[in-house]
Amino acid sequence: MKNFLSICSLLLFVAGCASVSVEPPQARDTERSRSYSLPFEQTWTRAVDWYADHNVTIEKIQKESGLLTAKYMLEADDKYLDCGSIRTQGFIGEPEISRSGSLNLTVRRIDEGSSRVNVNFFGEFDLKGNDAWDGRRVDHEGRCISTGLLERKILDYIGRH
Repeated sequence: MKNFLSICSLLLFVAGCASVSVEPPQARDTERSRSYSLPFEQTWTRAVDWYADHNVTIEKIQKESGLLTAKYMLEADDKYLDCGSIRTQGFIGEPEISRSGSLNLTVRRIDEGSSRVNVNFFGEFDLKGNDAWDGRRVDHEGRCISTGLLERKILDYIGRH
């Protein structure tokens, strides 16, 4: 009987612990690069303007190499970042999941009248919650991939302005 109670207690303890399982996102074939019938200077200006018009602080602006990077991780939701299927159990309420991504662009001269832009956006998620069994804090992090929406919006912006 004592062993039975010990086993039951152990099962209740294990079943009561918070758990997180993540099925990673599937790779996507998204447009991340586009050529424009615009000279490098005009394309460069439009790329810089996108950062300014969207209140994204530039960390690196290297015109010679054509590199623009965002200084901070950008807050994003599941329209922009696919973090896979995140399943939780054993939490007090719903755990908080935040998503953020890193952004960089390159602008390259093809010839005098044309240029090419590459957009790279990738991210991570951070899950925070409290275990329903003992109330302890539970944190879990994971990688996310871009849905392609942000890249498309940036590429469209550069093409329209």
